[in-house]
Amino acid sequence: MIVPDAARNVLVGRLSSKHKAALPPVLETGQVYRPVDPSLGSHYPELRLVFGQDGDQFYLDYFTHTEDASSHRRIHMDGSVIKLENYEGQFGVRQFADPADTAREDQRVAAHNRHVADVLRRKGFED
Repeated sequence: MIVPDAARNVLVGRLSSKHKAALPPVLETGQVYRPVDPSLGSHYPELRLVFGQDGDQFYLDYFTHTEDASSHRRIHMDGSVIKLENYEGQFGVRQFADPADTAREDQRVAAHNRHVADVLRRKGFED
């Protein structure tokens, strides 16, 4: 389905101007877009977008990723942005006094990150 201009204006309006300019004029729900502006250089985080529809409302899910961190969010038609499931442990995993607790936390984070990778893969964000 084609994203109507009114929805496009609201949802894309929340992106940086560099990414807006790199999107095609017609956007479709369910299609993954990877807008790249060559002027940003290789140090700029990669952005992946997918437009969706919930009833009569459109939304935009996006995922950014650098070597250091990632962000997974959704923009709603009212312009609000919410955090979606994202990788944990990007800035280190908690260490506990008891090594067994630390091992359990490592396992929990690893399981969570496998789940997030699956969510992102289903959206087309992870290869």
